Amino acid sequence: MEVHHHPHVEKKNFKEYLLEGLMIFLAVTLGFIAENIREHIVDKERESQYMKSFVKDLSKDETQLPELVKNIQVQQLEAADSLPILLKYINVQKPANKIYLYMRGITRQQPLSAFITDRTIIQLKNAGEIRLISNQQIVDSLIDYYKHIDFVTSLQGILEGIKNELGKSSLPLLDSYSFDKVSNSSNELVIPSEPLYLRSTSPMVLNNVLIEI
Repeated sequence: MEVHHHPHVEKKNFKEYLLEGLMIFLAVTLGFIAENIREHIVDKERESQYMKSFVKDLSKDETQLPELVKNIQVQQLEAADSLPILLKYINVQKPANKIYLYMRGITRQQPLSAFITDRTIIQLKNAGEIRLISNQQIVDSLIDYYKHIDFVTSLQGILEGIKNELGKSSLPLLDSYSFDKVSNSSNELVIPSEPLYLRSTSPMVLNNVLIEI
């Protein structure tokens, strides 16, 4: 009969268990720290990319917005100041070239959105990554800037309704062929050399037009 001798297993003492436990803890902690550092580096790279993209967007806005401001000044504010004076003494026998020019310009609607580059802020909002921007002052400034854009856009919506009403109110005054002559083939406003005349100068119609202006 054979006798099987079991190999002798040396029991670990408390210090060895403690050492193994510490080594495992250190390995897990090191991995956690390494992952945090990696995520931090990735986040910083993405933040840098977003910042560069914002600079491009805002630089483009800075280039485009003065054109919108100029158009508003000439086509709307100047027209709104001049039309009440021009319409006060007008009749169907007097040339009305500037009236046609201003009426064509003031009823145009130039949306702010066409002059704003919002690709980065939309991407940032959709991805929920505004947290990546570490400078709170920059975050606050960007939020304020795009809030102003939303506010102006809402005002433009109201203005569009007023312009539509002005367009309807002014129809009895204007001759369609004359109205067409103050815009060239490039859709730019021009004053033709030939005299243009209003179709009517009804006091009631003029009053409605001036209210809308």
